[in-house]
Amino acid sequence: MEWADDLATFRHAVRLADELGYDIVGVGDSPARAYEMYVSLTVAAHETRSATLTPMVTTPFFRHPAATATAVSTLHDLTGGRAMLALGNGGSVRRIVGRSPVATPHELRDYLIAVQAILKGESAHVDGFDTEPLTRTRQVPVFVAADYPTTLRLAGELADGVVTTVGMSIERVARKVAVVREAAEKAGRDPAAVQVWGFSFISVRATRAEANAEIGAALASDVALRLKSPHMRRQVPADLLPAVEEMERRYDVWDHTVGGKNAQLLEELGLVDLALGMTGITGSVPEVAAHLPLLEEAGLTGVFAALPPLADPLGTLRGLRAAAG
Repeated sequence: MEWADDLATFRHAVRLADELGYDIVGVGDSPARAYEMYVSLTVAAHETRSATLTPMVTTPFFRHPAATATAVSTLHDLTGGRAMLALGNGGSVRRIVGRSPVATPHELRDYLIAVQAILKGESAHVDGFDTEPLTRTRQVPVFVAADYPTTLRLAGELADGVVTTVGMSIERVARKVAVVREAAEKAGRDPAAVQVWGFSFISVRATRAEANAEIGAALASDVALRLKSPHMRRQVPADLLPAVEEMERRYDVWDHTVGGKNAQLLEELGLVDLALGMTGITGSVPEVAAHLPLLEEAGLTGVFAALPPLADPLGTLRGLRAAAG
């Protein structure tokens, strides 16, 4: 969640999620379009009683590993232990600070190892220097946001868990879970001990068509921006490649509105089902309720519901809770 320009709405959404029994509330780390993440998490801490709070997600080089470890440890103390940390290779944040669009797998590994060491009260080697051990850190769970095989293996090898994008395609989910578990086993870890959480754009409406339209802009963004790497390109059916290329050419990076030009273009090009398979869960309460157990059977611990600009985000929170039972 992010509060952007409306703190009252953010407070209400966080409080509602906690009251409905959601296990985890995440706050985005995107200064390009939201306020400071750890301030937002502090606000969330005062609006919740049971939900675990986490960055969703923070990225290397935006903060020194010692700053990240101290911040999440402080959140742990403030909430009585209701804190975790999710790290990813980033996107807009890295562009804002003048670095490459994403961290390399090597950079993410180094950052993860450094943060984990500091959280344990140990020294870490960062940018050629050894940090001093800190005394007010806590060993909070550290997750890695991962979609590609290299980072999925990193999570399985070193992290407490992974957050990976999921949608209506159970086959995609099963493949990712298998990569994480294989890496954990190869590293001598118990594969079952590594949690695998999904991350999905979710809309729960009276019909799937209404729900698809509501998250169309978010789905269009994924199709236009996330399918360029060779790994992702190979997952696009050959008959849809021309449509994906057209989406990439015509995508408007400034349009994120419900029913806007990007959402309309996604439907016009026949790419809705492809996008849903990757990162969307939509439907009525019964339809979503039927899909969630399939994700669990594929190996997911739980699902993070991303709330992009929605006509009724609080309705989706209530509907998803009803679907989860």
